Amino acid sequence: ETAILVFPLIWLGGMVTTADAGMAVPDWPGTYGYNMFLYPIETWLFGPFDLMVEHGHRLLASLSGLVAIVLVIATFRTESRNWVRWFSVALLALIILQGLLGGFRVLMDARTLAKIHGCVGPTFFASVTGFCVVTSRWWTGHSKTSSLVNAAVERGVKTKLLSRLAILLLLTSTTQLVFGALVRHVAIDSPPRVFRGMVVLHVLVAVFLVIGTIIQWFMSRKPSVAGTGIRASVNTVAVLVICQFLLGLGTWVVKWGWPVWFVNYDFAASFVVGEKTFLQMNLITAHVAVGSLILAVWTSHARRCLRIDALVRSESS
Repeated sequence: ETAILVFPLIWLGGMVTTADAGMAVPDWPGTYGYNMFLYPIETWLFGPFDLMVEHGHRLLASLSGLVAIVLVIATFRTESRNWVRWFSVALLALIILQGLLGGFRVLMDARTLAKIHGCVGPTFFASVTGFCVVTSRWWTGHSKTSSLVNAAVERGVKTKLLSRLAILLLLTSTTQLVFGALVRHVAIDSPPRVFRGMVVLHVLVAVFLVIGTIIQWFMSRKPSVAGTGIRASVNTVAVLVICQFLLGLGTWVVKWGWPVWFVNYDFAASFVVGEKTFLQMNLITAHVAVGSLILAVWTSHARRCLRIDALVRSESS
């Protein structure tokens, strides 16, 4: 439930930045002097768009924090593995940190805190996804004695390379997200070359991620990987990466216009970039949200790869 709540929270947080609504409510933790939860619903729900988005983001974030508390309680009552218990505590600490970053970003109107806030949110989402994996039936169903592991050992399956590439691509996805946050929160007085450099790095890392995903997908086609759950996760991330690449191209067009090599075409020459249009804001926000979703799925996929690899190597030794 926490993971289900966090994804729309990230989408809404992305819309806050896209719509420049971060300072629509200048105080924190209250809202224009009201208790956050007692602010008149007709004022924010039917008020200015930026107020609706920012206050709605705060309410959903608070709900996510409450669910994270329930998650810790439930984990300590039902989970026997100590490291999983403390994993839930770490998730709670991370979402509290994210809330404080968001609050102080408002109070201090600090762009640096906005960048960190934009990175910690997806990190929390990815961590929650990883928690879902280690507490799932899939995780507990794969043990040293499972038929899958025994068959893999008999075939001499090598999962080390698959796991290492998954970790590398997870780190690449994290790097891509950081560069994206830097591009979205670049200082107004920064030299143009700084912004261009961030955009170029963002694009180069995206290309590397696409190529790496293709390689990982082909590696997962091996018959020995069948039945591990790895194929399902890499198929999901492959679809998301393709969608993200297309969303990135769309974001470029609605934000900066068609690339120069299209200037001789009528559709590009007549295209006008509309600032803060419905299409622009939703396309950019979708690009941000899907990037966070990719990071979460890579986390899940890497955890699956590491689990299978550890069991196979343990049984082989």
